[in-house]
Amino acid sequence: MTRTLLLTLALAVGCSDDDASSPDPDPTSDAGPTSSDFVASCGYVNAFSETPECKEYRGGWTQESAEADCRRVFLGRAGTFALGEACAFDDETGRCVVGDLGDDGYTLVSSGEPSSCGAARTGCETFAGGTFNPASVCGDGCIPGEDVGQPFVPMIVDCRPAREGEPEGTTAGEVCTPTIISGSTEPGRRYADYANCDVVRTQRPYYAMPTEVTSAPDDPRLDDADYLAELAWLRSEAEASACACCHSSSRTPSGAAVWDTEAGPLWIDTVSDEALAMLGGLTDSAAFGFLPTAQNNGFDRSETGLPTTDTTRLRAFVARELERRGLTVDEARALPPFAPFFRELIEFEPEACEEGVGLDGEGILRWNGGNARYVYVLEADAQAPGVPPNFDLPEGTLWSIAVSPEATSIACETPYGAAPEGAAQRVPAEGTAPALESGSTYFLVVLRDVAQPITRCLFVAP
Repeated sequence: MTRTLLLTLALAVGCSDDDASSPDPDPTSDAGPTSSDFVASCGYVNAFSETPECKEYRGGWTQESAEADCRRVFLGRAGTFALGEACAFDDETGRCVVGDLGDDGYTLVSSGEPSSCGAARTGCETFAGGTFNPASVCGDGCIPGEDVGQPFVPMIVDCRPAREGEPEGTTAGEVCTPTIISGSTEPGRRYADYANCDVVRTQRPYYAMPTEVTSAPDDPRLDDADYLAELAWLRSEAEASACACCHSSSRTPSGAAVWDTEAGPLWIDTVSDEALAMLGGLTDSAAFGFLPTAQNNGFDRSETGLPTTDTTRLRAFVARELERRGLTVDEARALPPFAPFFRELIEFEPEACEEGVGLDGEGILRWNGGNARYVYVLEADAQAPGVPPNFDLPEGTLWSIAVSPEATSIACETPYGAAPEGAAQRVPAEGTAPALESGSTYFLVVLRDVAQPITRCLFVAP
């Protein structure tokens, strides 16, 4: 996923799970006067893009509420607070206005190269729900031959001989593992031994954020053999899945992302209530998608957040753990869903394209907002594309192309029905694209990369 996009994704998608239990600052706090003249800022370095960014507070914020927000501004980490100072960068790429600046709204200010403008726009408008105001250096965001960050690498099936000392694999003696965020290797094995976690981490953002666990030596769970056995089984299920690429400290580049299967015998304490509800399938986790059990080494993720060989057993453990924490299953179902914007991707309702966007009389599809790796033309009432492997090719897709991760993206236009150099036609799988009927309405979807829409609108074929 394009790293600069993550300007606004502080709530940890896919490979991460920020501490949702931390209270948000109260922007209506009566500590100190509020004024339309109030201004403060919080500077920090985006851990993904490694570039400076800034959050600007005005209006309804107070010094106390702004300082409190700055103490956990990015992935729960503190920035540098400046009272009376607005955000300013010499290499500013744009400003994302979120909410009402006269109340508890704020502005996110990004910096970087002009090639990062489009990603900042997508992050702002799609994920933060804000309004993006690009800097003059951005132009129209279309830069032929130039890309930012690591593209999403699609799934492959990785077949390898079993490791020394382990039984041979079940596929002609080899262990075959789907390299995708929802994938699992064979039960009893560790995913990172049989698939490339670097590929998986292109599919969802990863960041290191260790969670300390201090277990009392007299914790009764340490003497509960049944509990420890179930917890060991759950760890085995997690480590056989691609979750291990981000949530097992020894298998990550710089440490686990919040919860860690290697954080001691009671590692479950690193899992927040929200994450526990998601793992048990009590809240939505469409962000990951799921593979058919037969293609996923017997693991099922269609009903739970964690791929599992035993859905009933997983849910029973989650219910028991919730009860230990003082939560009912119904209360857990009411917790915030994981990364809801992935569900919102497929629930998007398109409107008419603006002038100059859509199919022109020469058969060229045009869009704005930047370079793209995926282009779709769908029936007007089709569901919008979401994440693979379940939602990326919805019914009603008439034509779709995808740019290879090794190739550069397409700069704002492409002929309908023809895959440019570096791209491949996905739909139809064989043959030519269907002719579009003059006067009929179609749905144009253009993605900077998977789950990163830049144009989604209805056009009328000329």
